[in-house]
Formats: sequence, structure tokens, C-alpha cells
Amino acid sequence: MIMELDFNKKEKIAGTFIIVVAILLLTTVVMIGRGKDWFKTYVIYYTTFDESYNLQENASVKLYNANIGKVKKITLVGDKVRVKLAILEEYASRIRSDSVATVESPTFIGSEHISIQPGSADAPLVPEEGEIPSMAKKSISDILTEFQVEETAKKIIKAVQDLSEIAEIMRKPDGPFFTAIDTINKTLSHFEKIIRDIEAGKGTAGGILKSRVLLERILDDLDKLGDILDNIKTASAKTPETIDQVQDNLAAIKKIGDGISESISSVKRILKEVEEGSHDIPEVTQTTKRGIREIREGVENIDSVVQSLKKNFLIRSNLPPEPVGENIDAGLRQ
Repeated sequence: MIMELDFNKKEKIAGTFIIVVAILLLTTVVMIGRGKDWFKTYVIYYTTFDESYNLQENASVKLYNANIGKVKKITLVGDKVRVKLAILEEYASRIRSDSVATVESPTFIGSEHISIQPGSADAPLVPEEGEIPSMAKKSISDILTEFQVEETAKKIIKAVQDLSEIAEIMRKPDGPFFTAIDTINKTLSHFEKIIRDIEAGKGTAGGILKSRVLLERILDDLDKLGDILDNIKTASAKTPETIDQVQDNLAAIKKIGDGISESISSVKRILKEVEEGSHDIPEVTQTTKRGIREIREGVENIDSVVQSLKKNFLIRSNLPPEPVGENIDAGLRQ
């Protein structure tokens, strides 16, 4: 016969509270365990050092400064220190036969940990509970040698000594520093004297800058230049009309010249006829007079054109002075 247990209200509340607490504890343990990698699978490896280097159990095992395991146990085997390593299974594929384990510290006084340098991808894997090759921890002297601290310190000391010597030289009153300063001061004083003389109107430069006559002459030249520009502007405005007149005059001269050429040809022809026969003298005389009259008219036309050109202001300014006329009167004809 099965006994039925009856729980009162208080007992039910107490039981529920205990169950809730147990669940919370279990959840906390699981969360902490996951954070501490309690529920992950580890692979055991070993490595050996000449000394412990102050390495402690549960110290970190790192790969590229990332935690991949921990130190499980440190034991002495003869004159060597054997270290048992527990490395997470997911990183076991990185442990190769050419991997190297060494003890490192973030600082000179920090806690030590084991750092593993991964091997090449084509090297064989180290089996579980196999031996990982090790390398001695670097000493302070090794670090100083690696970073050439001693040589750097010597260079710094030499640089400080050089600076001290330079400062000593610069402190000397007769040294190059104070000598250069004196030279600069003298040069500045000389420049100040020159500037004062120029401002006072002394010397060639001062006389030029302070000369009122020179300034007035420059202003007069500028005024003349303005007048010249105005005349050029006025002449430029009249230039098209003047050029047209000149071209017309040149055309007239050409026409008159053609007429003169024809008259000269006529005269030559008449002279030739005179030579051929004198019986036509009256007719030849009339023709000659007519040719001479045409030549005279052509010359008068040329003279009128020349006089017109002389009146043009552009040509008149470039004509040479007229020569003084001579008396060519030969007296009265008998």
C-alpha cells in the first residue's frame, strides 16, 4: 500500500526555495566552468627546462599572447625541471615537432608564463603526452645584448659629453658664440646708422629720397607723359581719316605720274619726228607745245598734291626744313 505524503503550505514553499537555489547554484557553476574552461577537453604535453624560472602551477600557456592552456604540474627530474602542460584540444593542431616552449614574463617583476612558438605547417604533430622542445628564458644580459642597450648608453654618454663641451665653449667670452653676437650687434648698429643718414637726407641715397627737385622733375615728366598719351590718343582717333586722305593723294600722284609718262613718250615721239624731217616743223612745233603744256599741267598737279600732303599734320611733322631759295633771275631777255 503506497503512502501518500501530504505537505503543508510552508513545506511546499521551503521545497520550492531549495530547488530554485539549487538551480541558481548549478547555473553559476556552469557559467564559471565555461569561463574557466572546466568543461573543455585538454591534451597533455610535457616540456623540460634547465630551471623553473619562478614558474608556478596554473600559470598560463600562451600562443601569440592568447591563452591556450595552463601549467598542470612542475617536477624535478634529475637536474632538469619537467613541466606538465594542459593545452586545449582545439589548439593541439598547432603543436608541431619544431614548436618551441619558453618561459616569458610581461615585465621584469611580473608573473611568468609559458609561451609557445608554433611550428611550420608541414612539420609532424607532437603526439599526446609528447615532448615539446624548449628554449632557456632570456636573461637580463641577453635582453641588453639583443636591444644593444650598452652600445646605446655609450652613445648617449658621448652625446652628453659633446653637449657639455659645446656649452663650455659657448660660455667663454672670447669664444665663437659671443664673437658672433658682437659681430651681429656691430652690423645692426651700422645698418641703423645708414638708415638714420638716409632719413636725414645724407649721402647719395638720402639725397635722392629727400630731394624735392627730383620729386618735382618726376612729377613734371609724368605730366608730360600724360600729355603725350593724350596726343597719341587724339592722333589715333584721326588716323583712319588721315590714312584715307593719304591713300587718295597717292592714287592721284600715281594717275598724274602715268600722265607725265605718256607726255614724255609723246615728246620722244615728236623729237623723233623732228629728226626724221624738218618739213613738218610747224606741225611738230604745235605738237611740242601741246606736250610741254601737258607736262606743265602734270607738274602743277603734282605740286598741288604735294602741298596737300604737306598740310597733313602727320607728314608735316616729319618733313625736313625747306632750303633757302636762290635768285636765279638771268635778267631781261634781249
